[in-house]
Amino acid sequence: MSKKRKLGPERKMKPVFLVFCEGETEEAYITFLRQKYRLPVKVISYITGLHISPKLIKKHVTSEQIHRQDAIASFLMYDLDAEGISEKLAACKGSVSIASNPCIELWFLLHSIIQYAEITTSSCIAKLQNIHDWSNYKKGMFSNKQKEILWEMRKTACERTKKLPEASNPSSAVYLLIEAMENREPNR
Repeated sequence: MSKKRKLGPERKMKPVFLVFCEGETEEAYITFLRQKYRLPVKVISYITGLHISPKLIKKHVTSEQIHRQDAIASFLMYDLDAEGISEKLAACKGSVSIASNPCIELWFLLHSIIQYAEITTSSCIAKLQNIHDWSNYKKGMFSNKQKEILWEMRKTACERTKKLPEASNPSSAVYLLIEAMENREPNR
């Protein structure tokens, strides 16, 4: 007589965040968030430069061998100061654009102050570096104090960026990733 095989507990769906980004600064920020949240969330960043496309996204989703029951969300973290990037991001249907206009440094700036007036990339970086704890800011690297600000003021930055008109200069949609990660926290 054959024994019936006991079924194990049903596998829970694990959220997987794939974050496609433009450069080292965005990747450093994603790495920082992954370390801070310590969630059962797979966050993978790929530096693609300005070569983002639906085909590239599909290639990376396939290469990750993500379990078919897992929930996959792909985010596109790009600066809108690059010519033609808005059109490339719009072509990537099914992905969440978390672009910053003009640059990711605007998102960092919003942790300390509100910025309503239009701003260039170089002015944004200069304005960020005029803030005491950001005076030694270099692309792709964060000091311990800067990491502390990015973590402790993340919800303030989310509220500030929601007050800015979407996709205008200045604007940032990075708050969508922060909120998605916050919603995945245990005990919520």
